[in-house]
Amino acid sequence: MNGQVSPLISIVVLNWNGRSVLGNCLTSLHEQTYQPLEIIVVDNASTDGSADGISQRFPQIKLIINEKNLGFGAGNNIGIQSSKGKYIMILNNDTRLDPKCVEELKQSIEKDSAYGACASKILLANQPDIIDGVGIVVYPDGLSFGRGRLEAKERYDQEEEIFFASDCACLYRREMLDDIGLYDEDFFAYADETDMGWRAQLAGWKCIYSPKAIVYHHHSVSSGGRYSSFKAFLVERNRIWVALKNFPVPLLILGQFYTLWRYF
Repeated sequence: MNGQVSPLISIVVLNWNGRSVLGNCLTSLHEQTYQPLEIIVVDNASTDGSADGISQRFPQIKLIINEKNLGFGAGNNIGIQSSKGKYIMILNNDTRLDPKCVEELKQSIEKDSAYGACASKILLANQPDIIDGVGIVVYPDGLSFGRGRLEAKERYDQEEEIFFASDCACLYRREMLDDIGLYDEDFFAYADETDMGWRAQLAGWKCIYSPKAIVYHHHSVSSGGRYSSFKAFLVERNRIWVALKNFPVPLLILGQFYTLWRYF
């Protein structure tokens, strides 16, 4: 690298009852072509024994065990605050990374100092020809959705600026987090990155999408299941929260009509 020292990248993996998937995630991190990496696992009081033995199997990993489930934002904030990297990757425990994923994310985010976040190309682990998300899009009422979800993996093969990254697997510049702050812990789970995306955009930061940074995702395993009334409540509550925190008044009014249309 032309004699330059490669910057440290910290990877924060939040775990809650991820026994069936966590090992594959951590193994894929140790197979990354990019170095140096700092890997931090934050365990949100798992009850399935998934945190047991991590130190023995992966001695290089820093393990933080919370006394209770603090939710997505607070759990990741603990990992971020204990990290030392110039860049910080947020990664779900139910993912598996292509060996060049971190390297590709780093190359993309360094193309412009205004890039505060970099989105990966997330594919469904059980259907690797199908996109899970290539960043996020936001609807007029604050609801966010995986950009390109359920489309063919051949789509979205160009590096481009987008609204923001899905924090299922994304890279943040520490300077951006120092500027806009960490996750809003009141969200608990879902739409955390949507709120951060609005704060980043309003502060002048941009997000780049890196199509060669491939991630395979077992959708919703990390949250304990695909559908639940609690998940439905959080998604709907948090999309309202996102709108109230970040939308101008005219869009707040317009968004109510979109919500009615969506309900019907």
